[in-house]
Amino acid sequence: MSGEDFTELLDSLPEGWEKESRDRLGGMLGVTIVNWRSLDADRAPETWERLADWVDWFTDRYQIPQRKIPACWYRHPALVEELTALHTAWTVSFDTVDAGYGPIGWHERLAAALPRIATWYNGECHNGHTEPHTTPQPGHQHDPGWEAWARYPHGRSDARQR
Repeated sequence: MSGEDFTELLDSLPEGWEKESRDRLGGMLGVTIVNWRSLDADRAPETWERLADWVDWFTDRYQIPQRKIPACWYRHPALVEELTALHTAWTVSFDTVDAGYGPIGWHERLAAALPRIATWYNGECHNGHTEPHTTPQPGHQHDPGWEAWARYPHGRSDARQR
């Protein structure tokens, strides 16, 4: 990309884009990746509203029944993660700079995601919200072999577990 092309690209960006660039990861300019684990409280309301608006549109447009994605989807962490990923994929797929393959790519991703959604939600909220049953995980730090394991990269043939 020449310096002139880069300047033209920068000039085409919407005003204020650089303020939010710290929250963007690699990929196309203008697409914000949501990382729920690190999302700060100031950005949460806008992020939730944007996702909820899209989920409402998505479930209506694709006629997804509530037995598959319930009205209380936002209270099911795995559904939130999956729907967030789908929303991001949809946004990128229909971006104006797409060469034309985005829409079919979106539908391929959707086809792969629907069976995963069925594993995250089994219809337990048909008579009102039911809290997802989770078993607390003790975490890797409680495994007696963790410290020895973490000393080596394990990705190279010369770094075998000792």
